[in-house]
Amino acid sequence: MAKSFVQQGEDKLKMVVAINGAEDPLEDARRAIAVREAVGPGVQLSMDANYLFNFHNALKLAKAVEGHDIEWFEEPVYGNDARLLHDLRMRTSVPISAGQNEGHRFRYRELLVNNAVDILQPNVVYCGGYTEGVKVAAMAQAFNLVIANGGGWPHHNMHLQAAMSNGWRVEFHYPMWKAGEMIYKDPPGPHGGATTLTEEPGLGLEPRWDALEEYAEA
Repeated sequence: MAKSFVQQGEDKLKMVVAINGAEDPLEDARRAIAVREAVGPGVQLSMDANYLFNFHNALKLAKAVEGHDIEWFEEPVYGNDARLLHDLRMRTSVPISAGQNEGHRFRYRELLVNNAVDILQPNVVYCGGYTEGVKVAAMAQAFNLVIANGGGWPHHNMHLQAAMSNGWRVEFHYPMWKAGEMIYKDPPGPHGGATTLTEEPGLGLEPRWDALEEYAEA
């Protein structure tokens, strides 16, 4: 799958780790290294643990993939524990990211003041919308950090990333990306590792009403 995306012209990939109940970090490391070897050095590769690791296993994985050019290690430890994220960040050269599932700016503030992340990841679908997302992005900017969309819903989050000077990456999480293509007419998508937003007003997303009829309530 990774090689297929690269053959289509994409140069930024993210893979899920914390398999086998997050109890086998060295197997995760072997998988990540195998993907790196398959796609080559010119492709950005990140890992996402969906905060399933304990600290020990997160550190073991991070140390095992150092030297294999991992762009970031996303939500590596239970509950986005800011103290543990900080400790992990101090003990690995792999950049740490978190925040896609946080619900308000006060949790993001906790991540920032504890120096817990290299990349902050507000998602407008979960953090309270664009108004709250802008506040989170501004806080990150005050700490000289970039923001990157994690957790999917790219057609909504690309607007926050484009609007903020510290906006960086949009995640085209495959099921959510394809769901958006099913319910919107010609939404923006990734081409050669980049996305160009529409000039239409608002989000520029026109629903495909025929696709939505099945789910309409009388």
